[in-house]
Amino acid sequence: MTEFDAVYYDGRTSARNAVRVRAADDGQIHIAGDAVDVALPLAGARVDPPLAGVARAIRFANGAELRTEDCGALDALFSSQDRIERIAHVLEGRWRYALAGLALVAAVTAWIVIDGLPAAAALVADAIPETTQRAMGDQTLRTIDRTLCAPSALDARRREALLGDFRTLAASSGEANARIELRSCRAIGPNAFALPGGIIVVTDQLADVLKSDAELTAVLAHELGHARYRHPMRAALQSAGAAALVSVLAGDAVSITGIVVTLPTLLLQTGYSRGFEDDADTYAFERLKALGISPRAFAEALAALEGAHAARSRDAGQSLPDYLSTHPSTGRRIQRALSAQ
Repeated sequence: MTEFDAVYYDGRTSARNAVRVRAADDGQIHIAGDAVDVALPLAGARVDPPLAGVARAIRFANGAELRTEDCGALDALFSSQDRIERIAHVLEGRWRYALAGLALVAAVTAWIVIDGLPAAAALVADAIPETTQRAMGDQTLRTIDRTLCAPSALDARRREALLGDFRTLAASSGEANARIELRSCRAIGPNAFALPGGIIVVTDQLADVLKSDAELTAVLAHELGHARYRHPMRAALQSAGAAALVSVLAGDAVSITGIVVTLPTLLLQTGYSRGFEDDADTYAFERLKALGISPRAFAEALAALEGAHAARSRDAGQSLPDYLSTHPSTGRRIQRALSAQ
């Protein structure tokens, strides 16, 4: 027979009653005190998991509740319930196990972020139909047009030259579904970026910085490489996955739904990894050579953008990343381009 002291609440009032509890062989829990004398069925009752220094509660189907600090009595009374929770409680009480568990969680989290998320993002991006990716790219472009950009202000001849160069590049690369979008985006500055579905946005400000057609073609080839390997979708999925992982670890489920809502912003602001940049650069060098253009044009474009980036960085009003912020490691990439001639 199990007996222990507890505090009883009847579930109808806030009255607090000190009681003696006795579990009988008839499946009833007998509760007796100065103002209490009741018997409640053990069947259907649930007990709180053990937490160090916190009184545990037995909750009955009729809303009544018992609270006690006699964990041993409750473990004996509910020996068939919550085995995993009791094991966790035992482990929590041993700091070496707790530290080992923390280290394990950290190691698994690091693996997920470094290896797991990129691998999963690649698989998911490849599985998303092209039509769906194009719809996501169009949605993101509409968001950009509403908040950041205006129609291109380049003169008609310059626009036609850019469009023609891009059509030639896309056709020679087998990327007939890719398309270029020209915009004037002072908030973004000199930039070009790929969106899901093969949409490549080029700002007037980039065309102003890069006077050479070969330099612009080199940047377009690089962005076409990002589109070819679905880097925009993969980068956004990785960022969203990392944010979701943090939300799960923090127990904040609401934030996970917010990640989906902010996907267009993730697509715009997420920078690429060194691996993504190397792949897109290598792709660009190959496409440029196929068109009879030296990869040196890409090195010269990066050098010109580096100068524009330095001037823009001094502007305290800069609110969004420009080309070199989302395409880092400029010096190393310039050397790669020069070596690829």
